[in-house]
Amino acid sequence: MRKYAIVLFLSALLSFSGKTMAQQDTTLAQKISREFCEEFSKKDFARFSGSEMEIGLIILPIVLKYKNEIEKEWKLSPDNEEDFEKIGERVGAEAALTCPKFQEFIRSNLSEITAMDEDKELKSVSGTLQRIEENFFQVLTVKTKSGKEERLWWFQFFEGSEELLDNPNKLLKKNIKIKYTEMEVYDPKLKDYRKIKVIRGLEKE
Repeated sequence: MRKYAIVLFLSALLSFSGKTMAQQDTTLAQKISREFCEEFSKKDFARFSGSEMEIGLIILPIVLKYKNEIEKEWKLSPDNEEDFEKIGERVGAEAALTCPKFQEFIRSNLSEITAMDEDKELKSVSGTLQRIEENFFQVLTVKTKSGKEERLWWFQFFEGSEELLDNPNKLLKKNIKIKYTEMEVYDPKLKDYRKIKVIRGLEKE
């Protein structure tokens, strides 16, 4: 499994609102993630670095075990690298919601894991900072000159974050420019994937 597929395993965590979601184990993703969780919980993964291959070796035989069901229900083939990453997204999304040991692993290594994604193309948005929401992670809402509101997620350290750490409210109603990358996450409410904007840099204008 490529390292990027491991990153996709984290997608559902980003949609957490701090509420527990009770679900019955009825879907294919839930079935696979349950077995993944059982095997993952037997290991002692303290750090992400050096664990990527071993995590891949845990999920690979489980995915192959359900290969026929995956191809039938999801129309994806584990033999195809791109499809395998999509399978990783679905299973990882469920595991991030339901597997305590996997959740603990993610929280302990979030900065290192998300840093792997920094090679994505940076984009930017300028406007007035309207509000800062505090849920599982903080979300900044910026209103552009056209009147559109953009929501941007604060997951890790970024250049300019010290402006918010000292006094988050001092930038409210101020003009700012935020650099970001897009990340695809699983939204349990929509039961589908959506893209969010992850903050990589902030500066006052």
